[in-house]
Amino acid sequence: MKIKYLKYLLFAMGILITSCKEDYLDTVKEDSYTSQNYWQTTDQAKMYVTSCYNYIRDEWWKTFLTCATDDSYSWSDWPSDIRLLGNGTATASSGTINHFWSYYYQAIATANIVHDNIGSVPNMDETLRKRLDGEARFFRDYAYQQLIGLYGDVPLIDHLQKISEFKAAKTPKADVVKFIVNDIDAYSANLPLSYADASDQGRVTRGAALALKARVLLYDGQWVEAAKAAKAVMDLGVYSIDPNYSSLFDGTNESSKEIILAGQYVPTSKSSLATWVGGPYVGGWSQVVPTQALVDAYECTDGKTIDQSPLYNPQHPYDNRDPRLKMTIVVPGSVVNGITIDVTNPTSPYRLGQNNASYTAYYYKKYTPAVIDGSWDGNSTNDIIVLRYAEVLLTYAEAKIEANDIDASVYNAINQVRQRASVNQPPISSGKSQTELRSIVRRERRIEFAIEEQRLFDIRRWKIAENVMPGDLHGIFNNFDNKRADFGKNVLVETRIFNPARDYVWGYPQGEVDLNKNLVQNPKW
Repeated sequence: MKIKYLKYLLFAMGILITSCKEDYLDTVKEDSYTSQNYWQTTDQAKMYVTSCYNYIRDEWWKTFLTCATDDSYSWSDWPSDIRLLGNGTATASSGTINHFWSYYYQAIATANIVHDNIGSVPNMDETLRKRLDGEARFFRDYAYQQLIGLYGDVPLIDHLQKISEFKAAKTPKADVVKFIVNDIDAYSANLPLSYADASDQGRVTRGAALALKARVLLYDGQWVEAAKAAKAVMDLGVYSIDPNYSSLFDGTNESSKEIILAGQYVPTSKSSLATWVGGPYVGGWSQVVPTQALVDAYECTDGKTIDQSPLYNPQHPYDNRDPRLKMTIVVPGSVVNGITIDVTNPTSPYRLGQNNASYTAYYYKKYTPAVIDGSWDGNSTNDIIVLRYAEVLLTYAEAKIEANDIDASVYNAINQVRQRASVNQPPISSGKSQTELRSIVRRERRIEFAIEEQRLFDIRRWKIAENVMPGDLHGIFNNFDNKRADFGKNVLVETRIFNPARDYVWGYPQGEVDLNKNLVQNPKW
């Protein structure tokens, strides 16, 4: 049974309505929600903590993050203008930049309210008190992980602010990382490995906290500590790789032992996932679509890349490929929810130029709901995965590789992901150099986590964005219509720019900078 968010929605709207004010960092005062009329019962505390879970249900925006990478493209600037962040023309007034900033500081404020007040609830079971406090602090730490990955240095606020503390200056990213790690160490033992009560399924566990810690350490380049944190999750014995890759994302396998934490949806509170990810064949708007660069990244079934494999045939480019290609991307001839999609057919309503058709002529199959019901703004109950075990394994492998501590466990971790039953790519054999393994694990992350937000953080921390982002972004190869002027060429979707002196972080929202003189804008923004 999923956590029932809807019963807390009006409550959450009441406590979080401050997001509409001018300067979000100034909106939560030290006496807010601390009155004697609140924090008086255990049920009130549970209700407040449950409202924190709304901050992993941002499918409108987080699904679009991939469009700021070389993997995906978005044709519209509504509801997200992420397209401008992808092509390098965004300004600090971007709605996307503003959204993520205010969204995650709302999460932080909500968690701080819990942390500062839950200790005052009378007659509360101490084990439950510590657990609920840990759940709230997890969301604060997750929010900071996202913020430093997007903006770099950010204000670190760990309590309800006094008036004298308003107009916070930014804190060095390294200090925020240290805060997150120390915080998780302080509360993770208070979280259970799992929940016995069905109504609590989906709440934050010890594994989720440790997996987040591993991610933060990996992103920060603390290789030895990242490997230890990932190994701690592996040693819990709670999680395993699911044999069915596709089912993790279409809404049919939401209790999988691979899923560590997900943003949950129920029939009374749906997302619009099918609208953004789906094509017109499922009533979608094709707003988040794959690029040719992503398609080309998938290996052949012999484990070699398309420029090395004798199995690759440019005339039949989708044959003999890593099965995750057709599980993730709608290629010509793919079947989605019983509908055959073939953009090579001149009469196809899904080909280039048709209404709501993809600008790249590719679509995402991954995250297209198996069941679609409702209007454009609420048609899916698919959960949105936040953390899963495959990430833990590849975090462990990458950290060990970068630390040059390469042993059999590195190969085993990578191969667990590659050799799930529905994928079964050839195992990586031993004896590889550090450079070879680095390339392998980076490609594996790209393929395994396509459209799961990881790519943006990866190309930044690997410092390869300046290589993969600028230049022409292409769609499908036009080898099927000799009447087109561009026959024999890939569809040119747009030409992108990337400024290494600016674009490895986003600018702070211009409105925040204008109001807070202590928040010095990031360079070039």
